[in-house]
Amino acid sequence: MLQPIQSILFATDLTENCQAAYDFTLALATQFKATIYLLHVIEPLPENLDGRLKTLLGKHQWEDMVHSQQTNVRRSLLGKKSTNVVVREALTKFCNNSGIDESECDFQSREIIISDGDVEEEILKHARENECDLIVLGAHKTVFSKTSVGSKTKNVLKQAGVPVTVVPPRD
Repeated sequence: MLQPIQSILFATDLTENCQAAYDFTLALATQFKATIYLLHVIEPLPENLDGRLKTLLGKHQWEDMVHSQQTNVRRSLLGKKSTNVVVREALTKFCNNSGIDESECDFQSREIIISDGDVEEEILKHARENECDLIVLGAHKTVFSKTSVGSKTKNVLKQAGVPVTVVPPRD
């Protein structure tokens, strides 16, 4: 029997490739009146590269650059608005573009999560912590094929205890 979808974890790397996956997530959340958790993971640099850059730039300048990048990500996702406002505005735009009646265009947005660490571990951790019924990821375009699923996505597919949907990017 098909389980109802009450909460969805949408993981994004903030690239254009994820737009189709985001639209898919909004459509499902609208249909099932589900909660959306939008996750962006900031991956640390490999230790050898991190160490070299600290040496080259100086520890304080390097830390300032890392902090600046994290601040820019948070600002691009949230701006100066609350999470619910950002997600609701995106949903309203989606519903208007899709011709969905405003009364049917509703879901329980929850939060935008910005996390530091390993992408796979963070996706699985936040899916568990938020009791998500579905994980939505975006595939990427490659030079050799129209769509590609990377090793991180494959690892999430293998380890997730819930369904995972991978949405191809738009042409």
